[in-house]
Amino acid sequence: MLISTNLIQSAVSGAMLQLPQAKAPQWSENNLKRVEELLPFNSADEVGRILGRSGNAIKIIRLRRGIQASSKTDGWFTANQVRELLGMADGRPVIGWVKKGFVMGHQIKGDSTWMVNEVSLRRWVASPLSWVYFDPSRIADEKLARLVGLAQLRWDDEWLSTRQVADMKGTDTKVVLMAIKRGGLPGVHILEKDGRHENAAWGFWAVRRSDVEGWHFNAPAFDLMDDLHAFMLLARAIGLSGERISRYCGLSDATISKRMRMIDSMHLAPKLVRKHKRLQFVSTSVPVVCVHADWRKYADQFPYVQRAFERYMAGRAAMDDCYLITRILKVQLAATGIKVSTHNLGKCTPETVGKLIVKMRELGVTPYLPRRKRK
Repeated sequence: MLISTNLIQSAVSGAMLQLPQAKAPQWSENNLKRVEELLPFNSADEVGRILGRSGNAIKIIRLRRGIQASSKTDGWFTANQVRELLGMADGRPVIGWVKKGFVMGHQIKGDSTWMVNEVSLRRWVASPLSWVYFDPSRIADEKLARLVGLAQLRWDDEWLSTRQVADMKGTDTKVVLMAIKRGGLPGVHILEKDGRHENAAWGFWAVRRSDVEGWHFNAPAFDLMDDLHAFMLLARAIGLSGERISRYCGLSDATISKRMRMIDSMHLAPKLVRKHKRLQFVSTSVPVVCVHADWRKYADQFPYVQRAFERYMAGRAAMDDCYLITRILKVQLAATGIKVSTHNLGKCTPETVGKLIVKMRELGVTPYLPRRKRK
């Protein structure tokens, strides 16, 4: 195979034009000391920029001299390592702790990695005030778990959310928040708990159980054990919606929801049943339906329900009738332990009601339909 003379001459000329590569400067003791000082807080590329070398050069000399990488410095954890130690699902809250000054830490310059000081972290997680920001029961590290466990025994208290406080006192969260903001109930404002909403104005509140127990709450000026609330419980038990119950009782939907939550949180349903003996409920253990009743036994108290079923049986049901019947039958299904949505009913027509009745019978559930009158 012949090689072109021009090709050889071009290759020789190109080689002669190449300049010899300059050798990298020698590492002085002062430069090596600077690398050790800079690496815990800067990336290899950033250290190289400061010292006028490449990032690869810094990595090579670090390995040769046995200098630890920025993210592996003794006495420091990465945010992800802290997440794993505390059994958390996300590392962003940890970064938020550093930004808010809860723990000593920093972001490695030239990198996205955040570091947390080990001593600062151990002191912070052992403080009861810190437990509103993470779940102490999920701590994965044995030493940290033991440290926090001893601190919990000494503290002998518990943090509660505003929802838990409201349920404990038989009120709603608005009343609890108002008491906190007026200074009647001490609370801790938890801003940016999940680390995803930086500079957010809103936040959660946490209250100590001991403070809640000592809080003198003025009970509402109504009796949850009276006939009105017994009727509300019965209406829910047969399957009526909060909106429908509010029409019967002359109260707002929000008020009905609030009162029913109070009855549930204070476990008053069994007491209401015992006090108002005319109410015969079939209690179940299904979380969605605490108490359930056959509407047919109380048709005289709910004539609208009776007429809606009668119109359906006569083939004259309106759309509103179908929604009412569908909800009542689905609540009946839920009371038997069958998983079914009682809120998102979808489109309700006489045809869909008929399909639901067929499905109930296939499942072995006899739907609460009006009994045929004997001739």
